[in-house]
Amino acid sequence: MHRSLQALQYYTSHSEDDIIRLHERIRSSLASTESLTDTMIRLTGDAPRVPFKQDTVTVDEWQNFLAGKHHESLADFYGTLVARPILTEDGSLEDDEPEAPATLSRSQRDDTPRRQKTKPIAPPRPKRKLPWGWIALLILCFLLGAAGTYIYSNYLASPKSSAPDATVEQPVAVEESTEDEKTNDKPEAKPDANVLYVNTRNSNIYRDEELTDVLYEADFGDGYRILEASDSISKVELTDELTGYIKNADTTKELSGDAIADETLLTWVNDNLDTSFVTETLIDLIGKSSAELNSLYGPPDPERTFPDKVNEYLFYGNHFFTLQDDRVIAIDWSEADVTNDKLATLAPLQLESETTGLVMSNSYRLQRFAKNGTDLSRVRLAEQNL
Repeated sequence: MHRSLQALQYYTSHSEDDIIRLHERIRSSLASTESLTDTMIRLTGDAPRVPFKQDTVTVDEWQNFLAGKHHESLADFYGTLVARPILTEDGSLEDDEPEAPATLSRSQRDDTPRRQKTKPIAPPRPKRKLPWGWIALLILCFLLGAAGTYIYSNYLASPKSSAPDATVEQPVAVEESTEDEKTNDKPEAKPDANVLYVNTRNSNIYRDEELTDVLYEADFGDGYRILEASDSISKVELTDELTGYIKNADTTKELSGDAIADETLLTWVNDNLDTSFVTETLIDLIGKSSAELNSLYGPPDPERTFPDKVNEYLFYGNHFFTLQDDRVIAIDWSEADVTNDKLATLAPLQLESETTGLVMSNSYRLQRFAKNGTDLSRVRLAEQNL
């Protein structure tokens, strides 16, 4: 459910006093310099499944958000918070047991008849009114956020910055459909016109336009940003400082289906691959340096560790890390029991052959390569940094 709809459902099922008290508890927590994650734990007892993009928020930003100013991290925090059971501040108090009345002896009892009391009939309680003011404010915040996102993505953001890089899906403006439009059972893929993907098992990337000097060997499913293109070759960006040329026949711009959520992809990896070596989370390993890996796992296997002209590869047992500019950009499992059919249980494959498969989320790629002569495969979790 969208975070705005979750907040709307909370507003319609709680009184105005409950809503105001919740806002005050959030404000008090932020005023004590607690982060959004700490506030979530304080109010619900559980941490968020996906870290917030901006975890530290001031009280003024919170007040501005309640006043209608769009704030992406606060909107994500608030939608996630109200979707969970919220703890009471002190817990429920047990009612004191009423003291048993003393028993009078027959001689002490008053035998005079007592006048019967008639209980007054309480007037019917008025129906609780819906907090229409808060509902209107929430709808206004949602519309302002959607409009701001549309303007930014279409008029202000550059092509490179418009690539999805967050683990939380952004709100989008919904266009009204006409009765004459036909709905497809399968969502249309909307590939970036400036990005190509390798669709062969291995493809050479050359240093020169004449394709005589091999610079790098790309894997199936690797993605690159196009700098220049002709009918037969394309100039692509390998790193911030290195470019090369690749044959158009070895690539494609068309992918089937859409990217899935980051959390869905990472959960599948944790459930289907050996992650016993992960001391924190998979996301924490992406971006670590060789020195940090050495601190966690010791020195890599010296007989298999090697660099090429683009990356460095550090091997540890049945998995290895790919580093670019001394920063982990991919993790490979070299002996994984994964087939294309098993990978398709995650999501429909967006690119595949008999021995390879590709599924992408907003921020990551999951690539599968069959190992010749065995029932095993190599599986790569790579950062989608385009």
